[in-house]
Amino acid sequence: MALALDEQKTNDEVFEVKDYTFLVEKTLLEQAGTITIDFNGYTGFSLASNIQASDTGGSCSSCSSCG
Repeated sequence: MALALDEQKTNDEVFEVKDYTFLVEKTLLEQAGTITIDFNGYTGFSLASNIQASDTGGSCSSCSSCG
């Protein structure tokens, strides 16, 4: 799972947190359950969810800003 810049689509859930807007595709959100995003000033953003790394297949087919 990774963060990427993208435009909002009709199949996205929108979350406003402080000064940030996060979009998550609804089917991905169903698979991931709770998604935790932390920010560290030294290393940037980190993500955690119920999806195991082996479940992701290493591709970003769920986002349109890849490739």
